[in-house]
Amino acid sequence: MKIILTGTTGFIGTEVLTQCLRNADITSIVVLSRRPLPNALSADPKIQVILMKDFKIYPDEVVKQLEGADACIWSMGTTDAIPELEIDYPLAFARAFSPTLVGHRRKFRYLHTSGVLAEKDQIKSLLFLQEGRRIKGMAENEMIAFAKDEVHEGGWETYIVRPAMVLHVEGDMLKRIGGYLLGTVKVNELAAVMIDVVRNGNEEQILQNAEIVAKGKYLVNAQ
Repeated sequence: MKIILTGTTGFIGTEVLTQCLRNADITSIVVLSRRPLPNALSADPKIQVILMKDFKIYPDEVVKQLEGADACIWSMGTTDAIPELEIDYPLAFARAFSPTLVGHRRKFRYLHTSGVLAEKDQIKSLLFLQEGRRIKGMAENEMIAFAKDEVHEGGWETYIVRPAMVLHVEGDMLKRIGGYLLGTVKVNELAAVMIDVVRNGNEEQILQNAEIVAKGKYLVNAQ
């Protein structure tokens, strides 16, 4: 399996990359990144790093290196919910890569990392964090809609994960307290779910935090 990863220098993306490297079924990992990975990682024969000057521009040579990928885990994002990063970047990737799927019978699985508070209804009245929640919800809307675009002839599947507060594997008391109302999930459980979804699909297109936690615990215990 060939997989594309973004956000691999971040907290969640680093764990996703680590687990992908341990997974024997994943034979090729293409990392899209603004900056190089640590030498210990970039030297791994499974990894190919493509340094991106602009995540809205995909030259032909970059698309060529992505061609043949089976899935993408998009872990790029911030709590600030910047529109360019949350919406424009994944859409630019989708539009550049999806034409390579034409003529293939396989389905390309794209998994988008969102958040527990994301709001897909853009006109709904919200009591707090209105802009950020709507931006993340709009990103979900755009990537779900893209799965229906005719450009890839039905070759694209979109999945969304909505984790709550993400904890270190060993736990984080302050975050655990802070996540009392919204919930928490350990980063290794989240990453295990993300990888499982792009490998095997999922019945639900959007995975809420409770499902992520339950499925993540099962997958981690089975490793």
